[in-house]
Amino acid sequence: MKKILVFLLFLSYFNISCSHADSNLPIIISSSDTLNVATFNVRISVSSDKDERNWNKRKPYVADIINSYRFDVFGVQELINQDQEDELKSLLPSFNLYSKGRDNDQGTKGERLAIFYNKQRFSKLDEGYFFLSETPELASKGWDAALNRICMWVKLADKVTGKEFYFFNTHFDHVGVNARAESAKLIISKIREISDSLPIICVGDFNASPYEKAVYNTLATNFNDSRKISESAPTGMVGTFNGWDVSKTNFDESVLIDYIFSKKIKTISYRAINDKYVAESYPSDHFPVFIQCVVE
Repeated sequence: MKKILVFLLFLSYFNISCSHADSNLPIIISSSDTLNVATFNVRISVSSDKDERNWNKRKPYVADIINSYRFDVFGVQELINQDQEDELKSLLPSFNLYSKGRDNDQGTKGERLAIFYNKQRFSKLDEGYFFLSETPELASKGWDAALNRICMWVKLADKVTGKEFYFFNTHFDHVGVNARAESAKLIISKIREISDSLPIICVGDFNASPYEKAVYNTLATNFNDSRKISESAPTGMVGTFNGWDVSKTNFDESVLIDYIFSKKIKTISYRAINDKYVAESYPSDHFPVFIQCVVE
């Protein structure tokens, strides 16, 4: 009996450990109802990013964060094409994903968004996406946006708890001030239409700090900002866009643009992960935002 108790304690410790694990280790599924949820703008793969900032150098570090912190479900932004998506997926064998591009009605062209979810823990019950524009069913730029933008979603069933919830992932326009404000309104409307009153998690790069009230207040009035409702004090950085600046020791709310919003979700902890693997660079020009939470 004593040996069994020691073994169970070891497994419990291994499940919650957030040390940098070998990226090739399988993700162990805890029997806990706690979920590890994240949003991660991984930055597009471009030739102008040199040395340690190049995607080929960064991608194992991106995957290591995901595996080390044992993400269960997370949204990814800025996959420039199918190749970058496939390269990341190959480093995350424990995950299934749903992904779409933003440049045609079928979602097969253009920069991509993806939702990754642990294949052992979740069953996908439904999926969909829409454009952030006046014609959300058609590939289109909305309002004063510089680019087509989309929001995608999946309905998941948790095999551990039996609970169902919706997970949304989006990336707002970086130029259009009105487009961001209208996109926030559209997402609220669409989530109400799609989610059937089930719990929701909505993550993404919203390209708007809390000071951009037309965006932030719309979202935070209708949903909970995980950073604000975390039962424990937020850790890591305050701002989430680092712009490759490794000289600063903190980043303020003016560059807090990546969020996890929710409804009917209890947030236990919040962290903007600022792990750095080499002295000259972070794994991305955004910090991933990570929460531990419970679906209510």
